Amino acid sequence: MTTHNNAYFTIDLHSPLPRYYQIKQNITDLIQNNLLRAGDALPSERELGELYHVNRMTVRQAITELTNQGVLRRLHGVGTFVTEKTIIAPIVPAVTGFSERIRRAGMKPTSRVIALELIPGSPVITERLKLAPKAPLISLKRLRLINDEPLMLETSYLSYTAFPELMDEDFSTQSLYDLLAQRYEAPIVETDHTLEPTLLTPDESAYFDLKSGHPAMLVHVVAYTTNRQPVEFCKSVIRGDRCRYYFTANTQSPMIVR
Repeated sequence: MTTHNNAYFTIDLHSPLPRYYQIKQNITDLIQNNLLRAGDALPSERELGELYHVNRMTVRQAITELTNQGVLRRLHGVGTFVTEKTIIAPIVPAVTGFSERIRRAGMKPTSRVIALELIPGSPVITERLKLAPKAPLISLKRLRLINDEPLMLETSYLSYTAFPELMDEDFSTQSLYDLLAQRYEAPIVETDHTLEPTLLTPDESAYFDLKSGHPAMLVHVVAYTTNRQPVEFCKSVIRGDRCRYYFTANTQSPMIVR
């Protein structure tokens, strides 16, 4: 078993916060600060109960929830271990594509194309792209992975009339934003992001090998080329236990909440 500094495992017994919740937060903080690393074994539930000065059922509730979130994994008869780092990478709204952002973070991005098809326009999407209501659309659905672990289910919509040759591309290896910039002279220079918490549907959860109802983030992006011309509307569902969004705002470029 991994040797730990017992002083790491501490909560405030006088806090109004539930003790199981404090234990979850304490263990998560230890992982994010590299005091617990991927592959490390936790003390047993009995030992944790003694360290936190709580009963085993309280410890078990915290450990069970962290296991369900993918932070920890239990091996029957062996122990409980830290999985890969909970926050794979901080991801910020940016005009760079997924692959470039992940490579900059020092990790390996890959994509699996689930569907590339021509679909009739829908009022919501064509309005976002400033197209005629029934304009044909390219629908590109991809599973995005980091270091071979599924992170995001992404569906991009673009005008078929404007970008017909995209239907012939292999997007398991090609970057959509690179193609737009190089082939169509339509570089992405601005994006609008809308974020909201959600829960995975049964269909979505299957791609991540998670249970239906697992927490996730729903992100809608409208990507613009020059003159604020919209070229892509994108819907992404990101597993909530593997990402963190952060924002920077200042007086020169304030964040606007709509």
